Amino acid sequence: MDIAACPKVFIVILNWNGWNDTIECLESLYSISYPSYEIVIVDNNSQDDSLARIRAYAQGALTVESSFFAHGQRSKPLPVVEHTREEAERIQGLTIVQESTNKTPSGVSKRHLVIIKNEHNSGYPEGNNIGIRYALKSGADYVLLLNNDTTVDKDFLKELISVAHRDTNIGVIGPKIYWYDAPHTIQSTGARIDFWTGGAMSLNWKKTDDALDAAGVDGLLPVDYVFGACFLVKRSVIKEVGMLDPVYFLYGEDVDWCMRIRRAGYEIVCDLNSKIWHKGGASTSKAKGSSQFYHERGEVIYMRKYARTVQFLWFLLFRPPYCIAVFFKERRVHDIPYFIKGFIAGLLTDKNSSL
Repeated sequence: MDIAACPKVFIVILNWNGWNDTIECLESLYSISYPSYEIVIVDNNSQDDSLARIRAYAQGALTVESSFFAHGQRSKPLPVVEHTREEAERIQGLTIVQESTNKTPSGVSKRHLVIIKNEHNSGYPEGNNIGIRYALKSGADYVLLLNNDTTVDKDFLKELISVAHRDTNIGVIGPKIYWYDAPHTIQSTGARIDFWTGGAMSLNWKKTDDALDAAGVDGLLPVDYVFGACFLVKRSVIKEVGMLDPVYFLYGEDVDWCMRIRRAGYEIVCDLNSKIWHKGGASTSKAKGSSQFYHERGEVIYMRKYARTVQFLWFLLFRPPYCIAVFFKERRVHDIPYFIKGFIAGLLTDKNSSL
């Protein structure tokens, strides 16, 4: 792909009390081979010293330790552009970015970092939507949503853009995701949804590359959805379909978005030639029971929205007794109250309240 013709990509990263993961993610991103990108961090009202630590990293005052790469100073210091959420919603981001770049002193990296400070924790979907809106106003051709607890291969974005740019039928594309702590073991190559049970089957879960299932054409695997840890969406698709649905708050929003995009006639694919590593659960592990509650709540909401009536009735009968039996078998009795609360909350939530 001609560098001069490279589409502009805005990478949106949501941070919530996770600066250590975030700066490792940033360090891997600033070494990628794709040239035309900007990074926007949306801080979801962190209660630790995340903002100070991220600023220190940008100044080159904080060393990043990682088993995936050696820390480098060549991209530092990074000029930082900061906005409150209200400012980010009001201004034209492209103007601010250009002014920052033009005023950058000699010897300082022309690459810069945008930080949007949210005044409260808006959850995963709306937190990312803040960044998406800023990206679209700033002239993004593509938006890449990336979890902060990831590290990326240097060619991951070049590969994703190369595929997405040449195929107008692709609405969402994601990479092959490996486990951070088991770098050769696959966490996900996208997933398929069983609308009878509500379950999502992560394809090639815990397999290695030499045991991958058939991948379709040219390393592209058609899927029902790609994990929200990393997915690339075209500007035109966002304009047509809309953004993430804030009704979910956490979990289920990636399924919902992919379902809406598929129903608009686009393909959802995993590109097996693009790869990242994901820790998983970095934010939800900070709050006991929240993961189980929001996972179940999100699942019930998207089942109400997209399952056929007969499928949803079976889901109502099947899901609670099955899951409770699994909790007892796995000695996770402490999760049962959170499961029940999440299930009920999903039934009572107005599934059309945000769109």
